[in-house]
Amino acid sequence: MAKKKTNNSKKEIKNTNKKVNKEAVEAEKQISKIGSSGEIVKLIKIVLIVTAVMLVFYLITLVATGQAEKVNKETEEETAEDAATEIQYDYIVIGSMLNKDGNYYVLIEGEEDNRLSEYSTLIQTISADEDAPKIYHANLTDSFNKNYLSKEANYTDNMSDFRVTGTTLVEINNHKIAEVFNTYDKIKGELNKLAE
Repeated sequence: MAKKKTNNSKKEIKNTNKKVNKEAVEAEKQISKIGSSGEIVKLIKIVLIVTAVMLVFYLITLVATGQAEKVNKETEEETAEDAATEIQYDYIVIGSMLNKDGNYYVLIEGEEDNRLSEYSTLIQTISADEDAPKIYHANLTDSFNKNYLSKEANYTDNMSDFRVTGTTLVEINNHKIAEVFNTYDKIKGELNKLAE
């Protein structure tokens, strides 16, 4: 009988050991699951911190080198260009400005004329009227128009001899120069007259 108790005790110990081993294995699985998800959380935190630090250093570098202002200027210029493309001017080459039929004007725009925006505003007002004459633009900074800028003006129908000294409004009627407005007061006066 003592032998049977010993065998039963051994079986119970084995069963208990198996239960303990099973529970230990389950506990290890749970710990490894918690550990791996905890590592993922730690990894995500580390990545976010590193990204934030790099972003701060990038911004400091931009400010220190003056690139931040340059980026802001470029953004503003792009916005201004987008707005300017909405206003569609008809540009013309000075050498061919007498080639169009009818009565129209050509605003020859001098370089660095700070009144061009004022003229453009008046021209927009004029363009809103369907009966108003067409107003074309010719920019003296354009490579095709640079040769027409001179120290002395020559308002002739022979375009190879035609010269202006700066911003000039030219009225053209039937392929001939009808009138020339070459001062601020004259240009503004004619544009105001057309805007009425």
